[in-house]
Amino acid sequence: MKITFKNRLEAIDWIAKYVENEGQFEVLREQLHFNYIYEGAYFLLLGEEMGEVVSLGRAGKPR
Repeated sequence: MKITFKNRLEAIDWIAKYVENEGQFEVLREQLHFNYIYEGAYFLLLGEEMGEVVSLGRAGKPR
């Protein structure tokens, strides 16, 4: 699903409203930034589930 926005503020507000955690927020914010740099428009491409970030500790186990 592609979601387009008029400006960055509208996009950031949408992201903040619909993500479940800080990791998802960062992933979508980076995608938004990347899309604007390379396409010149504010949009997100979302699959069935939103992406997430996992931080691995020294033993390779999620924190």
